[in-house]
This record gives sequence, structure tokens and C-alpha cells, in this order.
Amino acid sequence: MRKDRIGRAAADLVSGSLLLSALPSVPSAVMNTKAADDDYIFHDDFESSTGDWEGRGAASVGKSSNAYSGSGAMLVSGRTDTWNGAQKALSSSTFTAGEEYSFSAYVSCTSSKSVELMLSLQYKDGTETKYDHLATVDSIPDGFVQLANKNYKIPDGATDTFLYVETVSGTGDLIIDDVIAAPAGTAISIVGAAPPVLGDITRDGVIDALDVAASRDGLINGISNKTAAKLADVDQNKQYEVADLVLLQEYVLGKITEFPVVKPAEPEPGERLYSTEEFTEMIAAKVKNSEPNDSHMEKAGVQYGTIKKSSYYSTTCKREKPYVILLPAGYDESKTYPVLYVMHGYWEKETRMITEGNGQMYTRQIIGNAIAEGEAKDMIVVFPYIYSSATQAECSGMDDANNIAYDNFINDLTKDLMPHIEENYSIKTGRENTAITGFSMGGRESLLIGMQRPDLFGYVGAICPAPGVTGTFNWSSDEMPYILFITAGSNDDVVYTTPSGYHDNFTKNGVPHVWHYVQGGAHGDNSIHPHLYNFVRAVFQATT
Repeated sequence: MRKDRIGRAAADLVSGSLLLSALPSVPSAVMNTKAADDDYIFHDDFESSTGDWEGRGAASVGKSSNAYSGSGAMLVSGRTDTWNGAQKALSSSTFTAGEEYSFSAYVSCTSSKSVELMLSLQYKDGTETKYDHLATVDSIPDGFVQLANKNYKIPDGATDTFLYVETVSGTGDLIIDDVIAAPAGTAISIVGAAPPVLGDITRDGVIDALDVAASRDGLINGISNKTAAKLADVDQNKQYEVADLVLLQEYVLGKITEFPVVKPAEPEPGERLYSTEEFTEMIAAKVKNSEPNDSHMEKAGVQYGTIKKSSYYSTTCKREKPYVILLPAGYDESKTYPVLYVMHGYWEKETRMITEGNGQMYTRQIIGNAIAEGEAKDMIVVFPYIYSSATQAECSGMDDANNIAYDNFINDLTKDLMPHIEENYSIKTGRENTAITGFSMGGRESLLIGMQRPDLFGYVGAICPAPGVTGTFNWSSDEMPYILFITAGSNDDVVYTTPSGYHDNFTKNGVPHVWHYVQGGAHGDNSIHPHLYNFVRAVFQATT
């Protein structure tokens, strides 16, 4: 019976003859409850750009399609502290110290737990910088909340004022939309998002003909707003389809009073569990600035992996090349394991990222503890010697000729090392089972290899990556890495702001990525260890 209804609805959809006229009318007061933009001093809706907003602290601002209203919002990523967020300078010619104004912003936090959001003001009182808080409210899962104060007085004598959004706790990404300033006493209400309710696609607080129209349009043109797409999937089977439109129409017509729940189909092996955007947001919310001290320790009752040195013949370099491999505890050739490749930097060797760091390398312990805690999957980790020249075995200088030898590793890796690992160890193949990351020059190579061979590597990381990677990073949807994870150190005096440049490029081009800015991190172990701690918890987790 249900299939018949769906079939008829599908035919109606193709012909465009769904009878919206048969649905109850919607009062105009429900359809639009906000004041006109003419009543506002400014209204930043982020439909086309982030305007004059900028990142605060380590945070950066970019575009998001997960909007409160319309189709665009501002994404705030890379937060490493609660005060990191987004800010906008308030012109002293428009906003007068000692006067009252109405301010409002709609904010969502990617954290799975509720956190306190704050709308705040930074200003100078003479030479002293001070801070004031306009509004505080708890976030809600998968939804926006309003931060508003319709009678906020800018402190007397305040200069250099900045309006900004921050959190009381947590460093998850923020999504900000419809930031408004208006004359004092103005009550600001934007049609966009009441607390999420299945079927309320327009987020106006009621399920009505507008939602049916939005569902129909979404099936034809797609729904870019992720929250709206979830609300359109009224049978909760994780597929937005004609059946959802039929159910929504029947609900509005009063034929059903609740939406039936359809169990999602069991995922196939290797099938995505999350989109890149969803997985990136999930991982970013869990990232720790620095690894806990006990991640370095060998703990009672925990078995750790075995480190082995070996070599392979490189047809690219026409000689034997060394590598180090970390086999998981209890390695069993009757099982198969995903593989992570970890690359060293300029002048360094295959042992650098596993046994010979600036101080003591804790790679074996960090990975072993993550696996033992159930936060990472059993994996094989390969540490290659990445200098790849057919005419010399070692780097002889920091110049273009030697850079080419490092960049040539992509050929050595794909033609020689990966086939060798596949032949000699029990591994899982496919991009969903293969990850790559690297430090400094190895970070540059990881980005280059990830860009050039997205068919091979589903997880891409970089630690304090060296300069030299260009392009827009615009992977196709099928080639997009499950995760792109960039780590930088605040005290890096070797590559300086190069990683930030990559991060800005990703943000500008709308490439989802985790931006991990290590406070106090230098160009060495105290940036490498936190990256490995976080990265191994992300790899091989996005698919079944």
C-alpha cells in the first residue's frame, strides 16, 4: 500500500502536479515574523561572504551551507580556546559609547554536548582592554539558538569596540548566522530555526504547506542545508526520498498524526558512515590541543606493537631503500589491517617519526594506548625513507634539486613501497583503509600525494607542513578525503605561518578540514605527538 502511494507521488512529482492548494493555508504572521532590514543598523546574513568578520585568536572564518536561514552562514573553525571565535569591529561613527542598542545572533555549535555560548563585546577604556557579555545561552544539538540583548548599553568612554561570539567551555566549531544590530528596544526574530522538529524543514515552528513545498523542491534541486535535510528525512532511514515527501504531505493533510520510523538499511562493508563535512565536524569537536601525559606511558596489562626494520627494492631509485614498520600487538596474518604511512622531514631518516625524535619519540605508546582504549583501530604503520633520487642516496642540500627528490616519493610510494607492503604484510586495501601523514617536508608530500592520488588515500594529515603545495584543493565529491587534518605549532620558527596559509586556502575554497593549532607547539616533537594522538583516533573511522 505504502509503495503504491510512493509510486503515485513520484509520478506527481515528475509532472509537477502535487496539489499544494489542497493543503491548509499558512497565516502570514507565521510566514514572516522579523522586522524589515530597513529597521536594522546592520544585518549580516552571510549569504555570499563573511563580510567584515574575522577570526579571533587561532580561529578562522569561512562559509557554511548549514544555515539558520537562507542558504549561507559563517563557519568558525580552528578554535583552540574558549575565547577564540569570530569578531566584527563596530564603527564609532555608528555605535556611540553610552548609548543602548539591540544586538542578536543565531549560533550553532558542532559539539555533541551542550555548551554555553556568549555574545560579547571587547573595548578599550583608556589604554586598558576590557570585555563585557551581552547574552549567554546553552547550545542545542543540531540546532541554532539566539543570543540577544535588545537593550545593551555600550560602556561609557568605550573605544575600539568589537562584537564577538565565544564559548564558556569547549572549542568545537561554531556556525553563526543572521547577526543583527538595531535601535534599542527592537525585538529581533528571524524565521529560520526553532528547535529541530522532524518535518519542519523551513524551521518556522510549524509543519505546514511551506514544508511540503520545501520537501518537493529539495527532491528536485537538493537541500544544501544539512539540518534541513535531516528534518526532511521524516522516516529517519537516513535517505531523503519521495517516501518522505508522501509522509509529510499526509501529515499536513491530517491523514497521519506521526511519522513512522523506517530502519535504515544495513551499510555495506566500506560504506561511508558520515559525509566529509559531518566526519570533520565530529573529529574537530574531539581534538585535544596537546596529548595527555599518560599517552606516553606503557601501561600495565596493555600490549604494544612490534617495531621492525626492513627494506625493499625501489625501481624508482634503482636501489634498496629502508623503512620501519610498526605491527599492531598480536599481529595475526589471518587477519587484515588498515595502513597508515608516516613521513619524516628534510634531512631526516625513516627512524625519525618512530624512534629518533628531538627527544624521546612516543609513537609506539601513543598508538598502542589509543588502540587499547578502543579509540583507534588496529593498524599497521609504515615509516618510509622518503628521499627518492635515482642518482644519490641522501639529501645534499636544501635546494630545488633536492626538493624534486622529495617530491619524487609519490612514484616510489605508489610503484614500489605500497606493492611491497601489500605483498609482505596482511593489509586491507582501498582508500578507506589507507592513510598518510607527515612532518615538515613529509607534511608537504602528504598534501601533494593526497591531492594527486585521492583514489589511494582516504585520510590525509600534515604536521607543520613545509611550503610548496599549490592549488585550490577542490577534490570532487567522490575524491574528497574522509578527513583532512592539518596541525601547526604556535611557536614554529621553521615554516612559520605556512600551515596557516594552507588552512586559509582550504577555508577559502570550502574544503572541510580539521585545523589543529597547538599552543606552544614548535617545529618538532611537541607538535608531532599531539597530531599523532588525534590523527590515529580519526583514521579508518568514517566507513564500515
